[in-house]
Order: sequence, then structure tokens, then C-alpha cells
Amino acid sequence: MAKASSKKGSGGYVFAAILIAVIYIINTLLVENIYSSNMKTSKTTSTCMNSLNRINSYLSELNQNSLSIAAGVGSPMALIAQTDGLYANIQDAEAQFESIEGLSPEVTKRYSYAKAMIDTYKNTLEGLGTGTVMSGDKDTMSDVMNFELYPLQVTASEMLTSTIDIVNMDSAKLNAKNTAKSYLLMTLMMVIAILAELAVWLFARRAKKARQELEEREMKLAEVDAKLKNTRQKASDLAVMNVLTGMKNRYALDNDLSDRLESGRFQIAVFDMDNFRSINDTYGYDFGDEYLASVSERLKQEFSDVAEIYNITGNEFCFVFNKNISESQATGIAQNIQRVMSSPYEVLNLTVQLPCSGAVYHYLPGDCLNVNSVLVKLDTAMRNAKMNGGNMITTVMNI
Repeated sequence: MAKASSKKGSGGYVFAAILIAVIYIINTLLVENIYSSNMKTSKTTSTCMNSLNRINSYLSELNQNSLSIAAGVGSPMALIAQTDGLYANIQDAEAQFESIEGLSPEVTKRYSYAKAMIDTYKNTLEGLGTGTVMSGDKDTMSDVMNFELYPLQVTASEMLTSTIDIVNMDSAKLNAKNTAKSYLLMTLMMVIAILAELAVWLFARRAKKARQELEEREMKLAEVDAKLKNTRQKASDLAVMNVLTGMKNRYALDNDLSDRLESGRFQIAVFDMDNFRSINDTYGYDFGDEYLASVSERLKQEFSDVAEIYNITGNEFCFVFNKNISESQATGIAQNIQRVMSSPYEVLNLTVQLPCSGAVYHYLPGDCLNVNSVLVKLDTAMRNAKMNGGNMITTVMNI
């Protein structure tokens, strides 16, 4: 009888040990799945943003070259050569975007419209011919620019911006789905943990001599639960944080600001560095990442006490100023932000310095329906500043 009882007790503990191991393995696999899904979503979104922003940037430069040709500024042949190079860059960015898998039909549709506009723009530009350019027929070139090329560029740019918005929405949906999955898994694991606790307790009553071993298994179970919470927290943080800069990202900004749009009054600004692409093109993306990380650290040190800072895309930073910051104070702080971002930085034993442009918005209650509209106003104002030479701060006008 004693041996039989001992065997029953041992069998119970073996069962409990196996159950705990299964819980740990399932927990690890499921959390890893959620983490991988979030990382994949983040990487896909980042690649999409990079490709679309590159296309938009090159298209703006292409349009600027066309304006220069029409205005007779600079060497026509040199500008034509630059135009060919810019279009080759656009094609590279298009190839990068088209290699991305898993994009929604709406994203593909909007992108296809934009690509068709860009192709039409290129064909129209080529239709002028080198002879027309060299002859200096400004009337013909001006008509083509005003009535054909410029509308195509504007439409393509709007389509690219719309594509970015849809990518953001798709990414937000995927992150929301992963968050819901996290809570479901947490509930399931807690139920399983409770059942495991009950099973261990029942087996403990039948084998008092194995009490110490049972307590050790309970401690292991607690460690598994702690790891689950820690991993879940990391997955949740990644959904609203830029991994490179350690700042909140675009989705966090949407969560933090949406409820304030209807009745809130606040000061908000966006900044990014002019021609940051030249850093990546000259020194490589790893160097560019180090540069961004250095700038981010300075911004956090200097302005975390007066604003919530977000790294919303690439080298673009958004500052939501504290409630006690007035319009004039926000303008003064914005000038300091520009000074810090435009300062020299030593990165990998090299000193680099880029000017930056920004836009400040004195937001009034009900100005915008959503956070995206706020950012569109700010980005539009900032782009206008860049088109006027950059290295300046502009103010969004309230309507």
C-alpha cells in the first residue's frame, strides 16, 4: 500500500511538472508569435514609409528641375541629366515598395494610381524633347509645366500621401489585432495557470512528503507568469515605441491626442532635417541610424520637461507642448528645437550637421477631425518651408 501511494504521489508530481512545462512552452511560442508579428508589421510599415517618402521626395526634386528648365535657370543639359537620375531613383524606390508582400488591395490600388501619374509625368516631360529645351521655347515649356506636369505631380503626391495613410491604418489594425490576441492569450494562460495550481494542490494533499518539491514547482510557475507579463509588456511597448530612438511613435501620438481634438487647446510642432537622405546616401543607413539616435537623445535631454516628444516617421519628430506653454513660449521653444537639431553631432568619429525645418500649430478646439488631419497641416506647412529654401520654421494658419 505504501509503495502504491508513493507511486500515485510521484505520478501526480510528474503530471504537474509536465503541465508546467507545456504551459511555459505554449506561452513562449505564443508570445514569440505576437512579438514576431509586431516586428514584421513594424518592418513592413517602415519599409513602406521609406519607399513612398523617397518616391515623393524624388518626384518633388524632379518637378523642381522641370521648373528650372522651364524658367531657363541653370544648364538645360545638366538639368536633363539630373532629371534622368532622379527618375532612376524613383524606379528603385518603386521596386522596393513593390517587393513588399502582404499589402492590402486598397494600398496597392492607391499606389498604382500614383505610379500611373508618375509615368505620365515622365512621358510628358520626355515629350518636350531636348530640342525644345535647348531652343529656349519658354512659352511652350511654361504651358506644359502649368497645365500638364504640375497637376500630375500634385495628384501623384496626394496619392502617395493617401497610400501612406492607408498603410498606417492597416498597421494600426494589425497592432490592435495583436493586442487583442495578447489579452486573449493572457486570459487563457491565467485559466491554465489556475487549473495547474489546483492540480498541484490536490496532488500535494495526497503526498505530504513531497511538499517541498511542490513548492519549488509553484515558484517556477510564478516565474513563468512573471515572464509572460514581462514579455507582454515588451510587446505592448513595441507597438507604440520607435525601437531606434526609444521615443513614442505615430500610433502613440494618435492614442494620446485623439481625445483632445474636440475640446482641447494646445501647441504642437513638427521638425525634420533638411535633405537627411544625403546622410544615408553618403555614409550608409547604419550611420544615419546612429545620427538619429544622437539627435533623439539631445531632444529628450533638452525638451522632455516642456513637451511630449514623438518620433513619428524617419527623421521627423513631433512635439506636443505642455498645457501651461503659451503660443509665444511655444514659438521660442521651437527655435531652440531647431537650434539643437541643426547643431553639429559627432557620429562614429565624424562630425555631421544638417539644417532642419519645422512647423508650429496653435491648435484650437475643433480645428481637425483626427490626428492625421493635424499632421497633414503641419507637414504641408513644413514642406512649403523646405520648398522655400528650408532651414526655417513656419506657422500653421488657423482657418
